[in-house]
Amino acid sequence: MQDLRLFFLSTFVFVGGVHVSQQSRHGAVVSRSVTGRRSYITLKCPKDHVFANVKFRLEDNRVNTNYNKCLVNSLVAQKRCRWHRRCKINTKAKTLNCSASAIQLSNLKCVPKDSFVNICKSAETGAVWITNYGRLKRTQVKGQCKRIRKHAIRIRTRRGVGQRRPAVKGVVTQENGIIQDRVGWQKKAYKYSCPNGSVIHSIDLLLSYVPYAKRSKPLCQGLSPQLLVQKNNCFWKESCKVSWDSPQVMAMSHDTNCIGKQGSLFTTREHQCMPKKNILDICKKREAKGKRGLLRSHDDYPWNYRAQPQKCTTLIKIKPEGALYLRLHDVDLDTRRDELRVLHVGAGRPSCSLKHSSLQEGVWLYGGYIKIQFTVHHRTRSGRGFIMSYKNVKERLPRNHMKKSDICSQV
Repeated sequence: MQDLRLFFLSTFVFVGGVHVSQQSRHGAVVSRSVTGRRSYITLKCPKDHVFANVKFRLEDNRVNTNYNKCLVNSLVAQKRCRWHRRCKINTKAKTLNCSASAIQLSNLKCVPKDSFVNICKSAETGAVWITNYGRLKRTQVKGQCKRIRKHAIRIRTRRGVGQRRPAVKGVVTQENGIIQDRVGWQKKAYKYSCPNGSVIHSIDLLLSYVPYAKRSKPLCQGLSPQLLVQKNNCFWKESCKVSWDSPQVMAMSHDTNCIGKQGSLFTTREHQCMPKKNILDICKKREAKGKRGLLRSHDDYPWNYRAQPQKCTTLIKIKPEGALYLRLHDVDLDTRRDELRVLHVGAGRPSCSLKHSSLQEGVWLYGGYIKIQFTVHHRTRSGRGFIMSYKNVKERLPRNHMKKSDICSQV
């Protein structure tokens, strides 16, 4: 039994936090099936964060039927969650009051609530006032109010018009929101979709054991075999489905005491998509080109790579007078026999080997090129392999940022 537990622990992983651009994430949609009985999903943000622009859409079973009812209910759910840290949505079909088959959720992004202010204008007097973030009082509701980013307001004048209006500039740090759902005998299904030409390269699923007490914290976290297989099969597809119709028992967990526990809560978040043309296998491409891309050890990741001896090398050239951002998101090898080595070569300095710990945090590199070597030896026990992203930019970052980020100068 102990050997079985160790095997499950060695194959258990959560892959998340992959660094991608807004373009690669754009279009990711999570769909949840509606139910015949009462059932809720809960949307949550991290502490001191709120949903800024979460999107809801009800998928109608019949074309051009009850469209307006589905649209109105979608807007009601959207309004319920916007500017809140936590909200609950009823997924019972009769409650939705239209022939919807699923609820689509997108843009599950959370922003710091202290980064926004309320700007209100009185409908009667025209007076304008600014208040900190929070629920508006009844006296303020009489005016026309809008929440905008704090410390990012400037006044500009339209050419030829005497009106002045606020404009927003700058970027607010965003965090990923989560979706939580109860697990039991009720049949439920989630569908993860990407735009045409893009595939899923990161997806987070989690099964938790939570006592049936109000605001209880999870005591155990892991995955059941059924959820793990469905999760791994989602990688590199335009869309996939994760479902269950019975209680799920944890067989994989970082805590061996949790193995065998029945999970009561399913947690997921918005997955990540990337154009299929930007995904490269290290053993099939000698050089990785383009502004951005994703390097993987093999096309079946995160299933284990083949236990066959091989040595693969890929080069990434850094743009002249530019920079390259490199990040290692996941690595699992037979460290006694196999090796993943990342070298920074040239740029008028000795070559250096980048540590995995530094790459997992993400590093900026300047000049020369990157040489990535993946070696599999005889009698290897194999592993999940690795997944790594890169982004080539033409602009050279400020000098003080270069000193802190250029890992080769610190080796």
